[in-house]
Amino acid sequence: MLKYKRIRTATLVDGAETLATILAGLKNKTYRITGLTIDPLANHWLRLYRNGEQIVDVQSIACTAAAPMLVMDVPVEVGDDIKVGVYNNGVSTTAKDIAISYEDK
Repeated sequence: MLKYKRIRTATLVDGAETLATILAGLKNKTYRITGLTIDPLANHWLRLYRNGEQIVDVQSIACTAAAPMLVMDVPVEVGDDIKVGVYNNGVSTTAKDIAISYEDK
């Protein structure tokens, strides 16, 4: 079954990355992340990390009205830590909502 989860980041800081854990591999549970989205804004870079390894680093304007969800296939195994966030390259210093779609493997 496809599920969705949203988080709101802390207030963004100019020239810095703001991250938060959005999903963790629970005992006896594995997942597959199928999508990632954010409100588009130039000079905001959407990022996703699995266990500290950067998987996604894309300008948020890639999330358009026509295709708001970036399609992906990221496995999440037991014990994995998934963080999402934004690198703010001087645009604004507000909090941002980030959402993922995922399903049980």
